[in-house]
Amino acid sequence: MKKLVCKFLPMEPYDMRGLEEWLSAMAARGLHLVKIGESFARFEPGPAREGVRYALDVKDWADIDQERNELYAQAGWEYVTTFKRLYFVYRTADPDAPALHTDPVTQSFTFDRLLRRRLWALILLIPLILFMFRNELFALVDNPWSPVYLFLLKTEGCLLYLALLVLYVANLVPLFRQRRALKKLQKRLADGIPLEEIHFRRRRVPWAVASWSPVVLMVCALALFIWNNPNAKQDLPDPEDWTFPHVTLEQVMERTDVVNLIPENPYDAMLHPPTRRRSLLVPEQINIQQYGTARLEDGSAEECGIYLHLYRLRCPDTAPLLLRCIQEEELAWWRRYEKNTGEFYINSPLAEFSGFQRADHPTFDELTALTWRTEDMEECGKLYIGRTGDLVFTLSCSGPADTDLALELFAKEAAK
Repeated sequence: MKKLVCKFLPMEPYDMRGLEEWLSAMAARGLHLVKIGESFARFEPGPAREGVRYALDVKDWADIDQERNELYAQAGWEYVTTFKRLYFVYRTADPDAPALHTDPVTQSFTFDRLLRRRLWALILLIPLILFMFRNELFALVDNPWSPVYLFLLKTEGCLLYLALLVLYVANLVPLFRQRRALKKLQKRLADGIPLEEIHFRRRRVPWAVASWSPVVLMVCALALFIWNNPNAKQDLPDPEDWTFPHVTLEQVMERTDVVNLIPENPYDAMLHPPTRRRSLLVPEQINIQQYGTARLEDGSAEECGIYLHLYRLRCPDTAPLLLRCIQEEELAWWRRYEKNTGEFYINSPLAEFSGFQRADHPTFDELTALTWRTEDMEECGKLYIGRTGDLVFTLSCSGPADTDLALELFAKEAAK
């Protein structure tokens, strides 16, 4: 058996006349069609045969119509193969064999079912894409800065999602283009223009390149995600690993009215070790969240905590962008809080809310503060978000822990 020769299609699948002429030219060069798809065709080498003609007949729901094939065979046309979901391919070497279709208006009617199939493919694929990315769409509506924020902090995962989106769109766009081109072809046939006079431009980019590029992008994004994910998060229980500026709950709670600090977990003397995450754009993301119970001099106990997040960026110029993203994320959280406040929710209504206000501090390049108080709070809570060089941070405290004291302690660490 002779080895088949594979050739990429130089034209779009909807260019019926272009495909017929190309297949005939291949036969004149000694390559005879065996199988054809949307990106390539396979040929069997053999003697060159001048005058061989090919014809495409629009495919219906059935796979092979034996009765039609027998009728065409009597007219000198041999069934060759099926162009996936589009056409039946016929061939003849008889110069006297009549054309399969002589009336372009009648031929245009055969496109109705093909166009309906393309329409249903679009109707089913678009909702699938919207369903797959529904969470991202909701987040985008709630906070337009959310995609940028996620891309900075979870670059590899976002690249994987983006590659998946490109893969879906890459399957959606050809359906639009093909349906539009087939609709145009049907209209020209309905206007009485024979198929021989209808031509389309040849492909500028091979279909295989356009089709496989999103797949290659998907594989690269998946490889990057797998490479980064095993070490994306790690605990730092050893204080020797704390090479970053930090402040702990014990430091903040060194006050005269605090007798001792009881860890939330009695077996965790460090009040929860920090955790480190990384991404391609933010290689160091430190999360320090420590909770405990402060036993005061009067014998009472009060819950307290400190919340410190550090982001060390690979490119210092992106630090202001990340700072803005974090601010917008925080504001979006408070919008959701207010939305879920009322008689059917447990959230206490806001009594005061300042939004982000500029705060000055010599240690930091930029510093903003947000204050709030709900109706069940006696004093306002405070959140600091700032940056210095390539470091962005957020800092807040709860209970008797003093946020301003925590900021001063952290500033000394950051200035070292």
